[in-house]
Amino acid sequence: MSPVQDIVTFAIQTYFKHYSTPEQSTLLTTDASLATESAKNSMIEVFDRLQALVTEEMTRQSTQLKRRRNQVHARIYQLPQEIFAEIMLAATSFESHITDAFTLMRVSKYWFDT
Repeated sequence: MSPVQDIVTFAIQTYFKHYSTPEQSTLLTTDASLATESAKNSMIEVFDRLQALVTEEMTRQSTQLKRRRNQVHARIYQLPQEIFAEIMLAATSFESHITDAFTLMRVSKYWFDT
């Protein structure tokens, strides 16, 4: 088997171990197990769910990596949180376009948490 096929097989076996229904868990036990239409439909559901799980995890990991990258390279993240909070309070108190603290909170998770 190719490395990609090995990864897919491992992912399917792991999925079956943790998420499958009893009828799905027998799908890959024999070559003839996908002979019926319902078995094929069930396997398609498994692939769709597995794809969704992988996409969700990759998005989460990518978001965390981007957040860490931003925190290392952007100067705003190097300010002490107390000073940053004072800047945010001052920005919302001026008669500027920033009239709502919720607008600032939506900029980033760091700004929301502050």
